Amino acid sequence: MLETILGCLKWGAVGFIVAFFLMKLYEASHIHDDIPKPAFKIRQSKRAALVLSTFAAILSALVWLLVQKWD
Repeated sequence: MLETILGCLKWGAVGFIVAFFLMKLYEASHIHDDIPKPAFKIRQSKRAALVLSTFAAILSALVWLLVQKWD
């Protein structure tokens, strides 16, 4: 039981880190220095990155759990 919980947490962390990194890379690739971004857009993009990364973490943990239950 403990191994299952730790496995879910590990894969959740991996999913969160990968999704967060990809979101930051996507954001960085769409920066235009000549057009300033309003403060609310910056806050909104940070919030969206956290929410989507959390969702990816939950999905990766659930997929890992599903694969473990197949064995």
